[in-house]
Amino acid sequence: MRRWLRASLTAYAALLVGPAATLAPTPTWPSFAGGVTLGSALGFAVTAPLDGPEDVLTLPRVLTGFALPLGWLGPAWTGAASIPSFLFTPWAAGALAVVPWFAAVLVASEWRTRERIDALGERVVFEARKPSETRRQTRIAAAAVLGIAVVVAVVSFALGGAGESMYWLFPTLLPVWIPVLAGSDGKEVAVADGGLRVERQVHGWDTVDGYELTDDALTLTRPKWYHADLSFDSGDIEDVEAVTAALDDVLSRR
Repeated sequence: MRRWLRASLTAYAALLVGPAATLAPTPTWPSFAGGVTLGSALGFAVTAPLDGPEDVLTLPRVLTGFALPLGWLGPAWTGAASIPSFLFTPWAAGALAVVPWFAAVLVASEWRTRERIDALGERVVFEARKPSETRRQTRIAAAAVLGIAVVVAVVSFALGGAGESMYWLFPTLLPVWIPVLAGSDGKEVAVADGGLRVERQVHGWDTVDGYELTDDALTLTRPKWYHADLSFDSGDIEDVEAVTAALDDVLSRR
């Protein structure tokens, strides 16, 4: 992850610094190429002591990293007489530094997620779907939305509207609709010392105030209004006793 993060930041520095070299009294594009080379060298040197994702993932750094390249849009727009003259300039290329910066933020986020998961100390892992009643309601809602979309498309087409242009949406939505309608939404869940891991998302125990086990569902209750309860089909859990024992242990330590 460190290598990919350094590569993204080096590309960011190259594009960000490149347009500044055009201020020199030399031909524009050769100056830009020299600036890109200089920026690459600076980026490679600056990222050498990179220790971890937190070197990138602070709110001021993330916002600044997105804002700086956008400053090159000013010179690009000022000197533009047409869209091509706006796009094909060193300054527009400098604004594209937001792309490697976005990649760097994604890589750093993935690095931080991996580190957090590795440090969780997982006690028991199981795979479960949402409770059967939740799945049933989701299928009804999905089928209703799909049905409405089909009716709207057919009626629009019959009335000579734009319904025909909507047909391409249905094949592209199949990867989304089929799992929802089939109910195959099982997730890997881990009860760990550092929190409850659901796939790659970690919920801290400080957000959970208890759990309830019924014949239909295992539900972890969370008191804050902005934290939804976490529910799983108890019938999918192979060793319910091991899961509840792990929950009793970690929740009693809060």
